[in-house]
Amino acid sequence: MSKKLKIILGVLATLLVAFFGLIIFGLYLMADEDRYGDLVYFDQKVEDGDIIFRCKYTGGLGQTTKFNEFGIIEKSWGNVYVWDKQKTIKKDLYDWAEKGNGERVKVFRVKKSNFDINKVKLENGAYNFLMNSDKLELVTEN
Repeated sequence: MSKKLKIILGVLATLLVAFFGLIIFGLYLMADEDRYGDLVYFDQKVEDGDIIFRCKYTGGLGQTTKFNEFGIIEKSWGNVYVWDKQKTIKKDLYDWAEKGNGERVKVFRVKKSNFDINKVKLENGAYNFLMNSDKLELVTEN
């Protein structure tokens, strides 16, 4: 086999591997987006210890959404998990958000060091009052 033929075959083999690699990578990204939907980019924005709120039920059109459950974010090996408020059950972000209504969630970061989420109680059946306080800052929502 001539040197020129070996070079051509080597270049073709490299291009073929690169082409199929790009296809597989694209399919991987599509699978993530199909599974996580609006939550797919949360892993780039959230940090360990962020507080995530979800609404279990939403009101009718034009009514305020009541965020009545929360959890604590934990990032591990490129995945985002949520600990429940008692820190007893750890679930994947998608599974945790799916249990709410329409995956409506908001993520906040604590601004004040003396803030203790475990001492916070529901007011009028929701945690919405915290979202307007100076203790938390909005990180992301869907």
